[in-house]
Amino acid sequence: MTKTAVLFPSQMNIDPNEYRALFDQVPIMQNRFAEASQILGFDLVEAFFSDDLDEVNRGIVARPAIVSISAALYEWAQDYIPSPSYLAGLSLGQLTAAHISGALTFSDLVRMTYTMASLEEKHFADKDYGVHFFYNIDIDKLLGVMEEMESKGHYLKACAYTASNQMIVCGSLSSMGELNLRVLELGGIGVEIPYGPPAHCPLMEAVKREFSRNWYYADDVKKPKIPLICNISTKVLDHPNKICNALIEQYTMTVKWTQTIEKMAALGVKRLVIIGPGNFIYKSLGFIPVSFEVECYLGLHDMLEKSAARRMSE
Repeated sequence: MTKTAVLFPSQMNIDPNEYRALFDQVPIMQNRFAEASQILGFDLVEAFFSDDLDEVNRGIVARPAIVSISAALYEWAQDYIPSPSYLAGLSLGQLTAAHISGALTFSDLVRMTYTMASLEEKHFADKDYGVHFFYNIDIDKLLGVMEEMESKGHYLKACAYTASNQMIVCGSLSSMGELNLRVLELGGIGVEIPYGPPAHCPLMEAVKREFSRNWYYADDVKKPKIPLICNISTKVLDHPNKICNALIEQYTMTVKWTQTIEKMAALGVKRLVIIGPGNFIYKSLGFIPVSFEVECYLGLHDMLEKSAARRMSE
């Protein structure tokens, strides 16, 4: 049997009502949002489907919504995909993967996403930082420019290696502005990532400490039924303690997404299934030097297409 891995997405910028049609037509998603609303103590449907772009993309709203959508899509897609050999997620997606593995309950998943976002909002309100996605750039050259700039007093840190020619970087606003100019000179392009704190870098140390002190699991963390690939070390996580530690440590450590995908290939994975909102993971795979069969469940279109294909085959 072909080895399959399922991948889950990070937080991304979402337009108001972008997933309304999916919500209206998929009872599983309605159930997940209802459950999440009860856990959070506010109406996630009303907040996430607001016409206010800023409200929709606040971490305390967007993250519980994204993991709810991803969990619902996975539940629906189980009729169409084989049981995966591995799971992994990019940033926020690693929390979703931990839930799908059976390690975290949905309740703790939602609580964790909300708690993390709340702490980040408190610590980074009106702070002088920026997060940018750089692409079409030689990573070694980009790292060299960053090292040079840091030696001159700039603050720049790698958040995530997302492909062979792509990287997410955070830093002070002035440093990010100058880095963008330097990247243009090298033929690359930088795009600001709105609504995101400076994740996966030392700036998160205070948030990580506070989260570690105050967080508790309402339910027991269990041994995963499906092993996870750690997105910061690429190690296989098959024990509750290892999963709990990795979810916290990714706060201050660079995500090695490119290396995570390469590790899957080394483990014999031939097929990747991407489940959850956005198409960033799918696009990034085109710039990672390994080849897989890829299938996506990103939203309503994919669900309708797959359902229609099954009806025709029957």
